[in-house]
Amino acid sequence: MRHLLLSLTVFWTLLVAVPCLAIQSFTLQVEQDLALKHALPVYIQHRLGDLSVQGWVQDRIRVEMKMKVLAETKEAAEQEFKKLDLITFEGKDRFEIRMGHSQGVDLVSKMRDRAKNPVQVDLFIKAPYQSNLSIVMGEGKRMKLEQWRGSVSLTGKGDFLSFGNLDLSGEISLNCIQCETEIRDSTLSGRISVGSKPVTLSGVNSKILNIDGGTEEIRIDQSTGKFTVHTRSGRLTVSRFKGDVQFQSEEGGAYLSQYSGGADIHTGSGQVVIDMDEVRNGLNVDTEKSDIQIGLLPSFVGGLDLKSLRGDVIVQFPYEISGNSNLNRYGPASSGQVDGAIGRKTRPLIHAYSKQGGVRIIRKVPTR
Repeated sequence: MRHLLLSLTVFWTLLVAVPCLAIQSFTLQVEQDLALKHALPVYIQHRLGDLSVQGWVQDRIRVEMKMKVLAETKEAAEQEFKKLDLITFEGKDRFEIRMGHSQGVDLVSKMRDRAKNPVQVDLFIKAPYQSNLSIVMGEGKRMKLEQWRGSVSLTGKGDFLSFGNLDLSGEISLNCIQCETEIRDSTLSGRISVGSKPVTLSGVNSKILNIDGGTEEIRIDQSTGKFTVHTRSGRLTVSRFKGDVQFQSEEGGAYLSQYSGGADIHTGSGQVVIDMDEVRNGLNVDTEKSDIQIGLLPSFVGGLDLKSLRGDVIVQFPYEISGNSNLNRYGPASSGQVDGAIGRKTRPLIHAYSKQGGVRIIRKVPTR
């Protein structure tokens, strides 16, 4: 390895003391500082344990490794640890980091150890926070990323992803099969694809963020910006939000509360409940089989385009029918359709259509 090694620290710990020749748990902690010749994207491949990455202002990379193995003796544990090295490579287009088998280990041993992974290695890495970051994770691991500014790309399966304090200059790209994801206090754009696992966003400012889910809930709280969400049957829950959300689901419902902005909601059989603090860009809601309920403040003024083929259309506001300024209505619409306005304005427009369910526009109580 041609990189400058600034520090190397090793700690041994015997976690479990048991009778001689019984299986024991050994740990080895190693810390390395790696000098960087150039500012390059960082590529991390890690399949042997959990991974934590944190951005910092230094122009070097620090890697802390915690290795664990079960063995009968300390000597046997040392032999297992010696089979692994931290492998780094500074190429023309990226700086690579991964755990690999050391030189001198025969191919048969490498293949056997790779299959059973006798050593678990957890990595904690600090790297220049403005770098572009690419990560390949092992199955069923935990990944944590904090204080990052460059773009982020991650591939994994069955992992738990926790991101915080990101302010990305590029896009985020998460392609993680069956991965539970939490993102907090971040500014980002890009795409999140996680399969049938929940996604939780809190304190996120999105330029344009696309989220692909499956059967589990997508939750967005105390956030702003533009979000596009697609699920098969997972529901969308949004609270304390300002911005625009597009949501499409075959069966999942949508529940929006303390919401300011606009929304475009399309579901097959999921119920839609929307509690608006302010309608800015209009609402467009369509569902095949379920009810739609939209709560508006008494001060709301805007257009109505409401229709149900088999259910009632109920408006808890006096409204004026389009084309007839002398005809006001209040209450159920016997025809299952309302085309008019609350007040004298037609914008913003609330469009709500349910094929088999009802449509209700309710007057909500203002919060203090």
